[in-house]
Formats: sequence, structure tokens, C-alpha cells
Amino acid sequence: MRVLVAMSGGVDSSTAAALLAAEGHEVVGVTMRVWDYSDPARGRTCCAPEDVDDARAAARRLGIPFYVANVEARFRERVVDRFVDDYVSGLTPNPCVACNTEVKFDWLLARARALGAKLATGHYARVEARGPRFVLRTAADPAKDQSYFLYGLGQDALRDVLFPVGGLEKPAVRATAARAGLPNAAKPDSQEICFVQGGDAGAFVALRAPARVRPGEIVTTDGRVLGRHAGVHLFTVGQRRGLGVPGPEPRYVVRLEPEAARVVVGTAAEASRDAFEVREVSWVAGAPPSGPIEARVRVRHRHAGEAATVAPGAGAIAAVRLARPVRGVAPGQAAVFYAGDEVLGGGRIV
Repeated sequence: MRVLVAMSGGVDSSTAAALLAAEGHEVVGVTMRVWDYSDPARGRTCCAPEDVDDARAAARRLGIPFYVANVEARFRERVVDRFVDDYVSGLTPNPCVACNTEVKFDWLLARARALGAKLATGHYARVEARGPRFVLRTAADPAKDQSYFLYGLGQDALRDVLFPVGGLEKPAVRATAARAGLPNAAKPDSQEICFVQGGDAGAFVALRAPARVRPGEIVTTDGRVLGRHAGVHLFTVGQRRGLGVPGPEPRYVVRLEPEAARVVVGTAAEASRDAFEVREVSWVAGAPPSGPIEARVRVRHRHAGEAATVAPGAGAIAAVRLARPVRGVAPGQAAVFYAGDEVLGGGRIV
């Protein structure tokens, strides 16, 4: 079988390539150039020159062909520009979801198919064939699970996608890489948004859209002014730290009002919700369920999930009713629906 492996330069994708090569597949490595490295003000990327070099060195060690694909224009339009626009609009975006849906498992998957190949990545998730359909499952290592970012994959994509490390725990991945002689076996994991320098999303947004960043007031839910802020893009619903307002009790961001450049804060209860709407919903099975379903819903990547009822509506919309209120249900973030370890679908919180 011919397999195109998306190699970021990290140990996970390199190990994915090594596992497939050891199984006797015809493996081709590719790194996506997604950002312009010539302008320091742009920030950084997970596919910076040193990462491309690491991917190339791993491919050389495995004896597989290696290519670099320039997808900068698409990445900027579909991921970065939307990221900036969401933040200045008072939303909390998830660029990894957009990158997977709009770049890796769209543009790159199409190129793999043009080569008569499947596409493999280093994601920690699993794909399982159950009769005529494919199921997206969580990873064997719950601490590394990335299924939350992949809810946009439907049946058409899953039939040609492989996640070779999804059934392994991280120590086993590193051990496999070391046995294969991969030069990046001990390379640290990236924990930040790949194109944001130092993880400072606020500074990145201000750099990219200075004319759209406006200072304003921080107010309570009953309208009392507590202080001022440098822009709503610096806040997210549910946030507690870094508010810079005095008071004997903890305060949390309840909502953002970008039109008025206002940040509204309140108690933990006021910043919690047990019902919300989700749009741009994608169902892994292809079609939505015929009626309301019981599911575990995660409202952010590190959220363990909460029991809920998910009711699909007309179009790509669903109504979510949680069993109990959850703090930090942030508009713009992804809400992902699970049944056990199976990903049912997800969408953007509004």
C-alpha cells in the first residue's frame, strides 16, 4: 500500500512513518510549509526550517522519499485569518480544528489520493472499520488524545486516513522511534499554537490586526465599571486569571461584547452554562441522528466532558443541554460529542 505521511518534524509523525515502513508499505514523507519564516513579526510555526530539517533527517534515516509542500496561502486564509477575526470578534477560536479540516484532511488528503495513496499522520486517535462504516475513536493514551480536533472527519475522509500511533502510549512511541534510529526520538512535544510566538495569542492578534483592537471597560453583570482592558481579544469566557480587577471574591469572564469593547465579569455561577447552541456541526457518520441523543460533550480540549442531550436541528445546527452547568462554555470553541470512546461529531459553540 502506498501511504503519504504528513511529517511535522516531531517524533509522533516520524514514528508513524517508521511503523508503516516496517510493515512494508510504500511510504512517502511530506512536510507542509504553512507560514512565512522571513518576517520575524509573523511569529513561528511547527513547520519552521528546523522542523523541516528534522522531518527530512527522519525520512533519510528511514530511506523514504521526502517532499515539502507549500500551503502557506491556504493556511493563512483558512486558519490564521479566521483565528485573528474570531478573537477580535469576541470568540475563542480553535485553529487546530480548522487546520485539520481545511488543510491536512482536505488539501493534503486530496494530494495523497491523486498519488493513489492513503494519508497518515501522527495524531493520537484511532480509526476502526465497523461493517460498511468507519468509526473515529479516542487514542489508547488518554493524556495524548487528539480526537477532539478531528470531529470534522467524515466517512469519505476516514476511509483513506491512518493514525499509526493512535494505539500506543507516548513512552512506547519514543521507544519505537529510538529503536528505528530516528534523530528526533527525544525531541520535546510542542505545546503551543504552532504559528504563535511564545504562546501569546493576544500579542499575535494585535500584531496582525492593530486597527481592530480597541481598549474598553471591564464591568459587572449589573453594569458597574471595575476597570479597563486593552482589547476583548485578550479574554475568553470562563477566564479567571489576568483580569486585573480588585475584589474580595473571584471573578470570571461571563461574556464579551466586542461592539462596545466591553468585558463582562461575574461569579463562577454566572460564567457557567448548561445549555447552548452549536453550529457548523459535522457528524462522523455522515448524517445527523434522527432525534435527540445522549452523549458526553467536551467544550474544550482538556475538558473531561459532561453528560448531555444533543438535539440536531435544521441544517448544521444542534442544541446541547448539559446535565449540570459547566464554566467556560466559550463561543467559537469546539463542542465535541462522544459515546464512550467514539467521536460522534461536533461543531462551533455560539
